[in-house]
Amino acid sequence: MNISISEVIVVLLIALLVIKPEDMPGIAHKLGVVTRKIRHMIASFKKDMGDFIDITPDKNNERK
Repeated sequence: MNISISEVIVVLLIALLVIKPEDMPGIAHKLGVVTRKIRHMIASFKKDMGDFIDITPDKNNERK
């Protein structure tokens, strides 16, 4: 997922129009917490899928 600088600037400008400046630090903190949780969930899912693939028997070797 590639995000250009111009897209980030547009999002920040819209956020400044919609969100009060005094609320920005709290919202930024909550966004960071949510982002951290999502990254942890994705890493956990990848690990679980990797473990599942490693323990799944290889169908080609069963036929021999």
